[in-house]
Amino acid sequence: MNTNAIHNILNFIGFIVAALITYDWTQIGLTAESAAAVAGWVLLGDKVIKIGMNIFRDGLGGLFRVQPPVQ
Repeated sequence: MNTNAIHNILNFIGFIVAALITYDWTQIGLTAESAAAVAGWVLLGDKVIKIGMNIFRDGLGGLFRVQPPVQ
């Protein structure tokens, strides 16, 4: 599996987490604040993994360099 596929999977996970934020979690005993905190930590972890993958693949300069078009 290449890094682009992993990025797409992580984007999908972020979409699912963002959609789950709209659910009323107080019905199962979580407060709104704790549900938001869990979602925030999951999304933060998602972004840290993606940035780490980019740095590993392209180096620090790759975060700022204009990317070539996808072929």
